[in-house]
Amino acid sequence: MKHAWREIIWPAKPQPAQSKKIAVGRLWLGGLLALLCFSTIGAKAFYLATNGDLRSQFRIAQSSDHERGIITDRHGKVLATSLPVMILHADPALMLDPFETAEKLAPLLPKWSEDRLLKSFAKKTRYIELDRRLTPARRAEIMQLGLPGIAMTPTKTRLYPHGNEAAHILGTVDKDGKGIAGIEKQFHDSLAKGETVALSIDVGVQAVVRSEIQKQIDKFEAIGGAGLVMDMKTGELLALASLPDFNPNHFAAAEDDARFNRATKGVFEMGSIFKVLNTAIALESGAAHMSDKYEVSKPLYIGGHRIADYHMMKRDLSLSEVLVYSSNIGSARIADLIGKETQRSYMVRLGLLDRLALELPEIAKPIKPSRWERVEAMTISFGHGLSVTPVHASAAIAAAAGDGIYRAPTLIKREPLAPSIETRIFSAENVKAVRSMMRLVVSHEAGTGNFAEAPGYLVGGKTGTAEKVINGRYSKDKNMVSFIGTFPAHDPAYLIFVMVDEPVGQKFSYGYATAGWVAAPAIRQIVEQIAPKLGVLPVDETAPEIRQNLVPNIRIGKEDSSEAL
Repeated sequence: MKHAWREIIWPAKPQPAQSKKIAVGRLWLGGLLALLCFSTIGAKAFYLATNGDLRSQFRIAQSSDHERGIITDRHGKVLATSLPVMILHADPALMLDPFETAEKLAPLLPKWSEDRLLKSFAKKTRYIELDRRLTPARRAEIMQLGLPGIAMTPTKTRLYPHGNEAAHILGTVDKDGKGIAGIEKQFHDSLAKGETVALSIDVGVQAVVRSEIQKQIDKFEAIGGAGLVMDMKTGELLALASLPDFNPNHFAAAEDDARFNRATKGVFEMGSIFKVLNTAIALESGAAHMSDKYEVSKPLYIGGHRIADYHMMKRDLSLSEVLVYSSNIGSARIADLIGKETQRSYMVRLGLLDRLALELPEIAKPIKPSRWERVEAMTISFGHGLSVTPVHASAAIAAAAGDGIYRAPTLIKREPLAPSIETRIFSAENVKAVRSMMRLVVSHEAGTGNFAEAPGYLVGGKTGTAEKVINGRYSKDKNMVSFIGTFPAHDPAYLIFVMVDEPVGQKFSYGYATAGWVAAPAIRQIVEQIAPKLGVLPVDETAPEIRQNLVPNIRIGKEDSSEAL
């Protein structure tokens, strides 16, 4: 009997009478085998559909309970939002023919070749992400292929509608939607809960600042730059630009230099723009008065250091002339009268020695002298020896050239009645004198900032050119040039800072690459474009109400007497 079934189905030599039995037996055997195969496949499919470990592999593609919140500018314009997309992914274990799958998919996936797909399919993994930004057309084409082991899962992707604008402020997220830079990182928890973050930035002002700085970078073959616009009455930053920059929609493609935020992470020696603070501190501390004179006709030697001026003068200079002519010697003498302890105490109060509490993770700590003695105090007076970020410098000078109150800078929109961190540093009388001198830097023919003049807007400012430190030594041919300006000078509302890194002298600039040639022109262009946006109208510079808010008859030059207007 043990060979009965074998004889029926596969007899050694079938008899004609047995043919029918043999056929029926073979049909039954084939049916049983087919049933066994389909049962096995069904069981495997059920296991894959319900297996917890496999589901966990796909968790990366699932949407969170909350849609990530949006980031807006101060007027509600969307700077960052989330959009629904489909993630295309593969499970090699479910593929019937990996070679056919790779051959058909490759033409529809720009970042994948057929060979690369095959290598990925050969790996011992159940999840391979192929694309997370499928267009509707490609999605339809791939679905029509009907390839086993290829699936699509709905998720969200982060979109930055304005591209490069405010890239360093916004930052970006990783593929799982977690903030990894900028506001996206700083406010990740709030955004992950679906909350909106409203920035102080005005995207229109931001675009102007970025564009004008880029023009100067291009004209003077510079390697980069930075700039900002600050509301001097609130501390809000209306623009904050760093160049080169990147498109946060394609963050992975950005180079390291483009990702680096020069405005908040980069530090620089302030150069002559520090002289604004030096003058304000001298007046406030009582170390100097408007009528004082300073001997600047020969270099000053202190502690092995030689302090000289670019253009040596043959006479004593007044306090105003030291600022307008940008005299290093005069500034050093003033700092010596102020004293190192008093100088340092003002640096602390102006936030220049500590990391800013600005709402970004990319904030640099100032580099201050290891020792703060007489020589350090004198060199700091003209911007050597203390390195800070552009935001540090701007917030401090806003106090000295505004209403005398230091306001912590912010990137978050402040409500009208919201409390802010404010500290009075300078008296109204002294800041009135400082901003009058700054006005002369721009309006007087002997000033270094003439190219910043924007008729009707009373721009006041100060130029700064600082040698870069290369391998521990000051470079003679690599500079960072800057201009810090306020407008309107009689009632300062906004501060503008522009910095250009390593500009090269050009034929049209007669070989000069100083702040007056490189940074000052950008100030004028920015003022003339953003003033109408901000509701600042041109004024009659000779009107009595304008003149009474500035110190009149400030004497500049031997014989010429110039007023602040």
